[in-house]
Amino acid sequence: MASDRMMQAIRALERAIDRLEQDVEGIVSAASGPSPGIDAAAARTALRSLDSLITELKGQDVKEQVGG
Repeated sequence: MASDRMMQAIRALERAIDRLEQDVEGIVSAASGPSPGIDAAAARTALRSLDSLITELKGQDVKEQVGG
């Protein structure tokens, strides 16, 4: 079923985002000064945006299942 595949993809994205968040935090905490080439604030903003998108996609999937 398409919605099952969509939910599997969403869960995979969530796991990838969690790993990215951990990587960003690890890089930021390991750096004694500003991280060269990495904008930690922008990275966090991008990850929050992806989290919001996933939440939105989940909501759309629920509406489709209900018939709305």
